[in-house]
Amino acid sequence: MKHPRSSSPVILSSAIEPQSLRPADVERLHLDSHPRLAPEEALALLAERPGASFWIPATGEFVLVTPWRHRFELATVHTFGAFANEDRLLNAAMAHARDTGSAGFVVVDINETRQPSFYVRHGLRRIEDIVTYEHRRPARLASAAVESGLEFRRVESSDPGLLREVLDLDHEAFPWFWWNSPEEFRAYLQYPGVEVWAGIRGGDVVAYSGSTRYRRWGHLDRIATRPDLQGGGIGRAALTFAARMMMRRGCRRIALSTQGNNGRSRGLYDGTGFVRTPMDDYGVFVAPYNDSLVYAGMTR
Repeated sequence: MKHPRSSSPVILSSAIEPQSLRPADVERLHLDSHPRLAPEEALALLAERPGASFWIPATGEFVLVTPWRHRFELATVHTFGAFANEDRLLNAAMAHARDTGSAGFVVVDINETRQPSFYVRHGLRRIEDIVTYEHRRPARLASAAVESGLEFRRVESSDPGLLREVLDLDHEAFPWFWWNSPEEFRAYLQYPGVEVWAGIRGGDVVAYSGSTRYRRWGHLDRIATRPDLQGGGIGRAALTFAARMMMRRGCRRIALSTQGNNGRSRGLYDGTGFVRTPMDDYGVFVAPYNDSLVYAGMTR
């Protein structure tokens, strides 16, 4: 007597509808393919934006959504754990962000292989192309003589006045989309290997830089100059000082990134010995729910 062939169980479409991801569900997620995301970290990230993340209990797939740069006006995908139902999960997360008043939903395309059609069908527009650089002989940059009249002071959480001045400069120098929030800055200052320095002239903060050391490699995470003083050598002085500090901490290579349309910054990096590393470039996409905010300060 012949027996029918066994087959994989059929999952009804109603069973793969995304549901809100709760802390109690974390132990059932497929985290084995995300070695850098431990269950305790997933729990902490869920607490940052409760109700914004979703999962499919029948498959264990999930999308973990957090505030963009610790800013609740924008939501972003922190981790995708999906293999067959990415669209369903993303639709649920984006609808939640829109319905709860977010100005936009952000997806960063780092090390991804998604087709352009993916972004189109979800209403995600490319808002920035991020280009990357590396300096392989930073000792030359660090030893450059620069006259700017700047005094540099370390920025720390214990000095809220200086931190507030740096935040004011940050918001003056960058479009709204790229602003750092106070929460982002405080969290950033706690990361291992991070240093933030303010450039002061005449008692005013006119520049700042933030960098992270990873053993013998450093990354310049942020650098800004007061807009009305750009072009006067302050940016170059802040860059030289940041390189000097990273060199003192043992860095032998320095990397950074900037917006592709930021001609002034790219000219500075090209002129100080940085070389492009296009294989590390990436795109930033956004579904804007409030255009006037999302694109504030940008040239469209």
